[in-house]
Amino acid sequence: MNIVIEATAALSGGRVYLTQLLPRLAALAPEDRFVVYHTEDLDVARLGVAAENVAFHRVRLPASNARNWLAVSLLKVLWRLFVFPFHWRRHRAEVVFSNTGFGPLWRPRGARLALALHNSMPFQPALHGEENSLPRRLRIRGLRRLLAATTRPRDRAIVFSRELQRLVREALPELQTVAIHHGIDWGAAERNAPVAEFARLGVPGPFLLFVSQLHRYKNVLALLDAFAKLRPRHPGLSLLIVGKPADPAYRAEIERRIAALHLEDAVVMRYGCPREELPPLYRAATACVYPSLAENCPFGLLEALAFGLPIAASNASAMPEIAADAARYFDPHNPDAIAHALDEILSDETLRNELRERAIRRAKDFSWDRAAQLTLDAIRKY
Repeated sequence: MNIVIEATAALSGGRVYLTQLLPRLAALAPEDRFVVYHTEDLDVARLGVAAENVAFHRVRLPASNARNWLAVSLLKVLWRLFVFPFHWRRHRAEVVFSNTGFGPLWRPRGARLALALHNSMPFQPALHGEENSLPRRLRIRGLRRLLAATTRPRDRAIVFSRELQRLVREALPELQTVAIHHGIDWGAAERNAPVAEFARLGVPGPFLLFVSQLHRYKNVLALLDAFAKLRPRHPGLSLLIVGKPADPAYRAEIERRIAALHLEDAVVMRYGCPREELPPLYRAATACVYPSLAENCPFGLLEALAFGLPIAASNASAMPEIAADAARYFDPHNPDAIAHALDEILSDETLRNELRERAIRRAKDFSWDRAAQLTLDAIRKY
């Protein structure tokens, strides 16, 4: 089978997803031929794919971290809608697997499309108001319309939680969907490695950890409000937030809230962190907090499970599905509830130990090998 993979959306979690998936697909299906279209956002050299059944084609589009993100995004959308189908036809692909969340406006006759849907926000209109930026609100709404306009009844959407599968079925009942959880690529070796000194981590003392790209729906402002309420009971505690801001205005808003709450000495913002530098942070953290309003299958939560961290998480969206009994849950709209859940964890050593054991046990349910096999099945079988 000829399978063309559209991998030009390789950002944040999407990059991790492709990095883990592509080598496994090539190994699982040596009889198939894979043609991968990508931009410089995907580091092909680090994939380590040397299989004869895989060919990589670099698309000469700007990197997504360019300053003018809106212009770059529009350019990529136009390429995906109008130019990519020519490559699809040239390779006589029977199936195209796309990481972009929507398909092209035209395609060769009889061709099939499998889409990976990473972003749950287009299917949660109640949260669109969380975005103060008009271009970003339009982008979220546009993604859902593009999905509806570019898919056909024989196409298939791969989602990463049953919660998003439910939302997609409600919005687009004619679109076939399959839910496949991400895997976890860290385990006992990383979990049991020596912990770095706090000073080397740049964090003053014991700390709570939140790792995620910082969109508004990640709910950082409510987390800061909760931490301000929590700190009098745990005066030596710090909060480390790791992630690249998706919106410069939101970064400024976060920093203003930190100053207003007088938390400059207790909150450490680490904007952008290479993934290989994350394990020492997970190993050293006292607990993980995940206050997001909307998620699909968040890597920050999976990674906290892999490291056996006690977790306090939002009770919204897919968080309970992913963490199961390995977390204390809270209402993400209520800073008092966030603070209470964290206080329970910090004040009860027995609870922390129970959550650690449950996290390690739950992490075993997430496998990249299984995810790759299920993804290959979804691509092949219609």
